Amino acid sequence: MKVLLLAFALLATLANAAKVDYTGHKVIRVVPQTEEQFRFLLKLQEQAYDFWSSPTSFGSPVDIRVSPQRYQHLASTLNKVGLTHKIRFFDIGKLIEEEERNIILRRALHSGRAFDFENYHTYTEIEAFVNELAATNALVSSSVIGTTYEGRGIIMATVSTGSSSTKPVMYFECAMHAREWIAPATCLYIMNEMATKYGTDAEITAMLDYADWLITPVSNPDGYDYTWTTDRLWRKNRVPNGGICYGTDPNRNFDAGFAGPGASDNGCSDTYHGPFAFSTEEASAMRDAILANSGRVVAAISIHSYSQLWMSPYGYQSVLPADYAEMYRVMTISVNALTATYGTQFQYGNIADTIYPASGGSVDWTYDAENVVYSYALELRDTGLYGFELPPRLILPTATETFNGLKAMAQEIAAKLP
Repeated sequence: MKVLLLAFALLATLANAAKVDYTGHKVIRVVPQTEEQFRFLLKLQEQAYDFWSSPTSFGSPVDIRVSPQRYQHLASTLNKVGLTHKIRFFDIGKLIEEEERNIILRRALHSGRAFDFENYHTYTEIEAFVNELAATNALVSSSVIGTTYEGRGIIMATVSTGSSSTKPVMYFECAMHAREWIAPATCLYIMNEMATKYGTDAEITAMLDYADWLITPVSNPDGYDYTWTTDRLWRKNRVPNGGICYGTDPNRNFDAGFAGPGASDNGCSDTYHGPFAFSTEEASAMRDAILANSGRVVAAISIHSYSQLWMSPYGYQSVLPADYAEMYRVMTISVNALTATYGTQFQYGNIADTIYPASGGSVDWTYDAENVVYSYALELRDTGLYGFELPPRLILPTATETFNGLKAMAQEIAAKLP
């Protein structure tokens, strides 16, 4: 009873916080069938609508969040170009409330135990876990690779049996987009598995003997913290852009086709690329971590959600990279291993054709600037049933299947690059 009372007290506190209210907000799905409809959606994306999935090609669904005040106008606007829609979520506010309730109840029931990998956690909790793991496990060290606009340290864990100037490095950045909570949850699980099962799990032992694993569990701490305190669906960082607009998309801020297709020069847009490449602390921190290990990085993985995709360069152009055949070969093996876990289906291919054009992305930069052939962007579960509100009960299966795919990738890299 005491635990339940604590849970309800926490829930009441959270409900009373000054948060963006999504009561009555819907997510609708449209499917463009003509060039006119496709171009219309691309333009609509610049008009302050929150696209949960972007226009990619004819026949591919597009999910858009809309407030109750704008719903009728949007429906009428879509009808003018022949676009009908289906309502995927009738009330996002209720989904967010349910998510908060599940997180708090599980936290209360798990009180006093070890870190809970089947729940979502604040950035403060994540920092504390990484530092504690570093203090108690000889394989782990923690470092701060950058400081955000609001003064938060971007923490990175290194899992290593002992670095050398020639030992390969596998770099993982997670949650560059703040609202994608399954990304840090997955990366924390992977970090813990690597750190605690060395010597008892043959696959993990071989992977750590081969390479150091560098993991940034939350690459955008300011934005991530803001999703907990104020706006659950915030995507960007929190740098002011002048006027009422805040935030740059760090994954449009790398020097790889900067300010090209799929990035916006509108400071209010969710895909705002910033005033110049590497203007954000988040992108600069990842760049510096990669450059500090220049010549050793064999894989650079960017973890996102949602859509169930495994993608390679390029995002800023449809031209395939010179190493695409090898990228595709390893993607195939990785996705097959992921799917073999629970049957989850992933699509895979280059970013521009598999999801949408996206300039200034991290994996394009790691490939172009550092020739990291195994530069991949992953979009984890699901395909729209829950979207960004993936329930805590799905964290463990998502993390497990993702890790299985990444283990298969690492094994192929080790075989190719001994």
